[in-house]
Amino acid sequence: MNIKYLFQGNVVSLVASLVILAELVLLDLKGLNFIFSLPSVVILWVIWAMAIPSVLSYHNVKLEKQRMLDVLGTLAVIIAGIGLVFLSLGKFLGVELILLGYFFEPLAGVPIFLTARKIKPAYSSLFFWGAVVFTTGLPLYLFGLGPVAIVGDVVKMIGLVGLLVTLNTKSFLPRAS
Repeated sequence: MNIKYLFQGNVVSLVASLVILAELVLLDLKGLNFIFSLPSVVILWVIWAMAIPSVLSYHNVKLEKQRMLDVLGTLAVIIAGIGLVFLSLGKFLGVELILLGYFFEPLAGVPIFLTARKIKPAYSSLFFWGAVVFTTGLPLYLFGLGPVAIVGDVVKMIGLVGLLVTLNTKSFLPRAS
């Protein structure tokens, strides 16, 4: 296991989670039609772009069940990317494909969970189960229950922050002189 890449993947995931949180809150406040607006589409493209270095960083960790992350993480990025193209064209199919892509996020996260739980089981669980709640909460926006996804994203971020602190950031960040 390469801790440096686990740290990097977690940093990228944390930044992406913050941007995701902004999108989730905007969707909750402005309604589902907001997803077709230019600001929303741009935010979603930014989130998608961050998924690539995240998956690559986690690939370099040499996780338990690595192939599961490689296959499902890549599949999630590809499907969400195709969905974003359709969404950018104003097609509702894009929303459906993005949701399908996000369905693979917690599945691809199983290897991260299995590896990170050796470092700090509680934070690893928060990260993983937060992702599960976030993902299952996305379709609930259709029923006015967007806060479920928001809570899942926040729980996921708490787990990420805990893991980052636990990973002894001093060994990865340059020291101030």
